[in-house]
Amino acid sequence: MKMHRYFLPTRQGQLWSTVATTLAMLATIGCSSQDDGPKRYQITGDVIYNGKPLPAGKIYFSPDIEAGNSGPGGFADIVDGHFDSNVGNAKGVVPGPHDVRVEGFDGKPSEKNDFHPKGSMIFPVYSDHIDVPEEASHHEFDIPLNPS
Repeated sequence: MKMHRYFLPTRQGQLWSTVATTLAMLATIGCSSQDDGPKRYQITGDVIYNGKPLPAGKIYFSPDIEAGNSGPGGFADIVDGHFDSNVGNAKGVVPGPHDVRVEGFDGKPSEKNDFHPKGSMIFPVYSDHIDVPEEASHHEFDIPLNPS
């Protein structure tokens, strides 16, 4: 039985196959971007609690689906009463009506409370509603002493 050389795997053939597969994978990975998806806009702002800047917290922006808005939610860390939806891992917020949730902490982490590195919660989760314009915007949240 006669064997043809092109049916036998060679080191060159294996090398070419490996190179081609690697290049295809790199091209696929290189085509994606962190900016994929709908256009998002920067939201900055201040959070006041009991007349003072909130020491630490997190703010979440969820598109209001009941008002016809959709898309990915957004978030931002609150530091010394200020937040910016384009800092750190945050990517901004899609425009339109949003439900907003604010978690507030005292900013004093302790060994007893390693679940919340921002410290202890100082009020129940606060909820609000805003409309995000199709441009960068600034929003103020004044949370009362006993939010409901």
